[in-house]
Amino acid sequence: MTRVLLVTLFAAACTGSGSSDGGGGEIAPNRIEEPVGPEQRLSLVEELRIGSVLGGNEAEQLYSVKDIEIGPGGDIYALDGDEVRVFSPTEGFLRSWGREGDGPGEFQGPLNLALARDTVAVTDGQRVHFFDLHGRFLNSVWPGAQMGRYSVYTVHATDPGWVVEVQALVFRSGDPMQPLEVRYLDPGSGSLGESIVTYLRSPDVVQLSPGTTVKPAFTRSVDHGVDQDGQVYLSNGMDYEMAVYSAEGVPRRVITMDVDRIPITDAMIEQARRERIEICQRPARRRMCERPGGYLDRGLPAIIAHANRENLPVFATFLVAPDGHLLVLRADLRWNEASGAPRPHDLLSPEGRFLGRIDIPANIRPLLVRDRSLFGIWRDELGVPYIVKYRLDGLPG
Repeated sequence: MTRVLLVTLFAAACTGSGSSDGGGGEIAPNRIEEPVGPEQRLSLVEELRIGSVLGGNEAEQLYSVKDIEIGPGGDIYALDGDEVRVFSPTEGFLRSWGREGDGPGEFQGPLNLALARDTVAVTDGQRVHFFDLHGRFLNSVWPGAQMGRYSVYTVHATDPGWVVEVQALVFRSGDPMQPLEVRYLDPGSGSLGESIVTYLRSPDVVQLSPGTTVKPAFTRSVDHGVDQDGQVYLSNGMDYEMAVYSAEGVPRRVITMDVDRIPITDAMIEQARRERIEICQRPARRRMCERPGGYLDRGLPAIIAHANRENLPVFATFLVAPDGHLLVLRADLRWNEASGAPRPHDLLSPEGRFLGRIDIPANIRPLLVRDRSLFGIWRDELGVPYIVKYRLDGLPG
């Protein structure tokens, strides 16, 4: 039987002072005491930068890096546009492969990559492509053994096997939006295992009529991550809470951080309204917005009316390291930041223990946490991207 663990239902069952770990023990919530002291502050020390200014070394110029992974010997595999590009930390550019197309080893808008011991996997929404570490094409699969049955958003390499996040393309009657499912993938046949977890990415979506949905001015953003053991980490978008499931989909523990939530003000509602009207000025959205009975007449009032008037959700995006360490963006503080200000992130142990806060500059996009290091994309003042590696300085032990 397929395991369906909708995040909203699980969150309701797991609130309180503690949560069972499946073995009878209680998992006590973690607590961050504000303000964070100097000993709980971590800093970034740059150790490596890969890339080239425009007009420089063409082999090392980056364009649109979507994902990175670390291979044997520390080589960095980057999904850059329609290519996989490989860099040595000491020798620079090594090789690349891939291009846009429908043929073997070609991509149609690749989304992310994952790396096992000797295999690289890339998903482009419909297919998952497999290569060896040198770029030799192995095979492609269509999850569900039927082309077009699922969209595939992410792929992960774990010890129990390949894990993908998929969404069925056939909408179920009455559903405001289709759930996302985290499943195992057979790399040979493309068949999918039972759902480990199932969730809605935006559970607060408002259904105006059958087949018509809008998002409120402030909505939860639910996300997932997977560690090397195949454990799935699922945020519920509120109360700084995350549920952790075993590789078999069994709830194991809940990680909860107590933080202040931010009240929603009329000024914030007005800002959200202006932003959505600005979106309607874009040529691609203008016709939809101006259609009688469309977005401006029905959607925008619904978005404002359904705004949560009490407070903002406090959980945003996060990264999971192979060993289970977590890097979490604190959305509760981000709302009050000036444009371009550093974004505060919390580093947690695999058990959910708070290790320290890192203020990450706005022009750095974290992509990977590995062995006390943070990998990401840094953009210079001209917007030119570079792959960077930072040492997390100040960690205990």
